[in-house]
Amino acid sequence: MERPDLIIANLGYAGIGELPEAIAALEAYRAGEIGRRGLEERLKAVRLARLLKQQEAGVDWIPVGDFTLSDRALDHAAAFGLAPEPKPVSIGEAGARGPAASGFAGADEPPEPAACRSKARYGIAQRHAAPTFTADAAPRLVRNPWAEAFLEARPHLAALPVPVMIGPYTFAKLAGGLPAEEALERLAPVYAEALRGLAAAGAEWAQLEEPELARPVPAEHWPLIGRVWRAMHDAAPQLSLMLQATSGVPDDIGRLLGLPAAGVGLDFTADGGRALQAVAKRGFPSDRVLGAGIVDGRSVWRCDLRAACELLENLRRLVPQVRLALQPTCSLAHAPSALRGGRAPHGLPRHALACADVKLGELRVLRDALAEGRDAVKLDLMDSDVIQDMLRVLLPAVPSDGGPAGNARTHARGPAGGKPPVAGASSRAQAAAGTA
Repeated sequence: MERPDLIIANLGYAGIGELPEAIAALEAYRAGEIGRRGLEERLKAVRLARLLKQQEAGVDWIPVGDFTLSDRALDHAAAFGLAPEPKPVSIGEAGARGPAASGFAGADEPPEPAACRSKARYGIAQRHAAPTFTADAAPRLVRNPWAEAFLEARPHLAALPVPVMIGPYTFAKLAGGLPAEEALERLAPVYAEALRGLAAAGAEWAQLEEPELARPVPAEHWPLIGRVWRAMHDAAPQLSLMLQATSGVPDDIGRLLGLPAAGVGLDFTADGGRALQAVAKRGFPSDRVLGAGIVDGRSVWRCDLRAACELLENLRRLVPQVRLALQPTCSLAHAPSALRGGRAPHGLPRHALACADVKLGELRVLRDALAEGRDAVKLDLMDSDVIQDMLRVLLPAVPSDGGPAGNARTHARGPAGGKPPVAGASSRAQAAAGTA
C-alpha cells in the first residue's frame, strides 16, 4: 500500500459538523434517549468509519486524535488541565474515559466563559477557542486523548495511524493571558509527557501542526523553540516528529530544518510557490520526510491537477532522494466530507466543488502521476483541464458578497482575478525553481 519514497498523508478529516451520525448521537444524548455509554458506542462507530474511509481512499498516514465534539484547541486545553474537565462518570456509565471523553463536557454544557475566548482560524472564515493562561497556571497532562485515539485505531487499520496535535509554539500563541514565550516554557514538559505516552502506546510518527512557524517569528523566540523541540525529541527518541508548517511559507526553512524533526511539511500553494523556491535555494535533507502540501485544504474548488503535476515533477527533480508525503495544505476538518443535496453557490456546477473526499482523491491522482507518469492519469488531467477552464470563465462573475462564496473566490482566483491558483506554485516560480 505504501511506497517507501512516496506516500499520501492527511492532517485531519471532516469535523463533527459534517457527520450526520455523530450529530444524531449528540441530539439523542441531550434528549435523554441514550446514556453516555450509548453515546460513546455510537461515536466510536463514527470515528472508526471515518478512519476506514480514509484508508479506502489510499491515505497512508491517517490522522488520529483530530476528532472533536467541540473545538480542537479546547480539547488540548482540557487535556492540559487549562479548561474545565468533563463531568465525572459513574461506573455504570463507563466509557467516558475513551477518545470521546473530552467532548462530554461540551455535550452536557458549554465551557465556562473564563476558560477560553475565540480567535480567528488560520486562513479561513471560522473561529476557534483560545484558552487563557492565568498567572498561576500550571499545565499538566490530565489525560492523553492522542494515545487513546491511536490505541483505538490501530487494530482496525492496515495503514499507519498518526496522532496529530497542535504544536506547542502555536498553542502558546493561541493562548492568552501570558507572553507566548512564558506559556511555551510551561507547556514544554506537558508536550514531552504526551509524546512519551504516544511512544509507549506504539506510535511511530506524530504530526505537530505549527502554522505560527510559517509566519514571521521573533528572533528571540527561536532559541526557546529549539529547546522545546529538543525536549520533545529527547522525551521519546523512538517517536518520529513531523513538523507541519501549515497555512503559509516561513521566511527561512533553514530554521525549521534546524529543529529535531524527522519531517517538515510545507505549503506549496501559498505565496506564488515560495516553498518551491525555498527548497530550490536551501535544498532538503535526504534523511527527512518532506510533506508537500499540494492540495489547498482551505479552497472549496477542485485542484488544477496538471499544474500540480508540474510542480511535483519539479520538486522531485530538485530533491530526488527525499521521501515525499503528498498532503493537503492543512486539516480537511473545514471541508465537508462529501457533497450532499443542494446547489453550488451562484449556480456554479457542483462537480467543480471539492469536499474532503474529493481532495483525498486528487492526492491519489497526483501520487499515481508522479509514480507512474502522466499517461497513467491522463483522463483525470483532461477532466481537471475542463473544470479549470470553466472556473476561469465563471468565477469573475461571482459577486463578492463577503459570504462563503466570496471567501471561496479568494482561494479560487489568482491575484489578477483570472485563473484559480495552482495547488502549488505560479508558473514563473516553478520555472525558476524546478528548471534551475
